[in-house]
Amino acid sequence: MTLQGEVSFENVSFSYQHDAPPVVRQISFRINKYETIGIVGTSGSGKSTLARIIAGLYIPQLGQVKLDGIPVCEIPPAVLRQQIGFVLQENFLFHLTVLDNIRLTQPSASLDEVIHVAKLAGAHEFILKLPLGYDTLIAENGRSLSGGQCQRIAIARALLSSPKILIFDEATSALDGESQAIIEKNLPLITQDKTVIMIAHRLSTIKNCDRIIVLEKGQIIEEGKHNELIRKDGAYKKLWQHQQG
Repeated sequence: MTLQGEVSFENVSFSYQHDAPPVVRQISFRINKYETIGIVGTSGSGKSTLARIIAGLYIPQLGQVKLDGIPVCEIPPAVLRQQIGFVLQENFLFHLTVLDNIRLTQPSASLDEVIHVAKLAGAHEFILKLPLGYDTLIAENGRSLSGGQCQRIAIARALLSSPKILIFDEATSALDGESQAIIEKNLPLITQDKTVIMIAHRLSTIKNCDRIIVLEKGQIIEEGKHNELIRKDGAYKKLWQHQQG
């Protein structure tokens, strides 16, 4: 089963406990195949919860989430794991070599394939400077690397499986300016033939998305391109102005 990358939410509500107020409230929207979407909002607005619902990690109490018109709950978990790439703010690295950490879910990948995705993720140059390059052993949970280096390896790992849906959940928050610039420069190649969902606190990372969804208290309050939302003089513009100082 191969996903095409279309995502739809149909009146979806979700809460973490049965008697708790919903974190996501009656949300409906559609993401087209190969579209790059930014999801923003203040802390606790439901951004990360949405991402986990798409990946099938959380099941909504009300409504349906569909991928290519198929309810997520009907798609085999192995298909979701293989075809949805998920990069979190903090990602676990194992006590393995850099090479084996990147090809964790694709153990048969060639070195050339690994180097290609490492370059896209801005990781190749720092990896070459490690004592044994790609054969350098990483300490448990990446303790021997900086947060930004761990993130770049995690991004490379997600890209290696060529997912149809790629989710960045605050994935670039730990990157330094140079690494962030590399990711942004390579974004057209990273997003090629993929549906991409970028959840971000730093709005500069999503301003070039095809569409931006603004959440507040689990509901969509604004939607549009960066320039359109700036002209609306609403919540997105206030967030943007606050971050620009």
